[in-house]
Amino acid sequence: MAYCNCGEPSQPDRCCMPAPPPVPCCLQGPAGVTGPVGATGPTGATGAAGAVGATGPTGATGAAGTVGATGPTGATGPTGATGAAGVVGATGPTGATGADGAVGATGPTGATGAAGAVGATGPTGATGADGAVGATGPTGATGADGAVGATGPTGATGADGAVGATGPTGATGADGAVGATGPTGATGADGAVGATGPTGATGAAGVVTPAAAVAEASSVDNIVEQFNLLLRNMREAGLLES
Repeated sequence: MAYCNCGEPSQPDRCCMPAPPPVPCCLQGPAGVTGPVGATGPTGATGAAGAVGATGPTGATGAAGTVGATGPTGATGPTGATGAAGVVGATGPTGATGADGAVGATGPTGATGAAGAVGATGPTGATGADGAVGATGPTGATGADGAVGATGPTGATGADGAVGATGPTGATGADGAVGATGPTGATGADGAVGATGPTGATGAAGVVTPAAAVAEASSVDNIVEQFNLLLRNMREAGLLES
């Protein structure tokens, strides 16, 4: 293939190389590959600032124009924001403090009177004799408690039987007659209070005798029986009054 022009615009018909007919001489060849962009050259130095030109003369002031007629008053605009408070003035100097007045003389303290004499303690009166104690009325005889049988071994608890129907409530028995109250002995006259004797030494702590054990009630039927047995054992041990 022949290429023409060869980059010479002045000779458009000039062929750079022969080409066989019928290929025309001047054919536009393909565009060449774009070459790489060359590196950016260094920035040139900044030129020196030029000299400032001379200031020209001020022109003459023109004549003042005539004052135009006063226009109508415009609407009142909104009130502007309140300005900041002014600076507080400096505080004036404090006046000099006057001199303290003279302190008056303290008056004399009166003399303290002498303490009066303490009177003598009178003698303690004699303690009168104790009056006779009246006779104690007779105490009714207490019936003898029956002997407590030995507690047998507790049998095995049987299976709970079916609950039977509740029977009718029996009639309440008549209250027994209340025994006559014995006569109260006459109260003797109060004797004079005797002198307080010295306090005796504290005796040894008494020994508490435990009551005999009582088996727990096993059913509704023997609650009263076991409770009475417990009370009887406590009386015998001295834990309850008869």
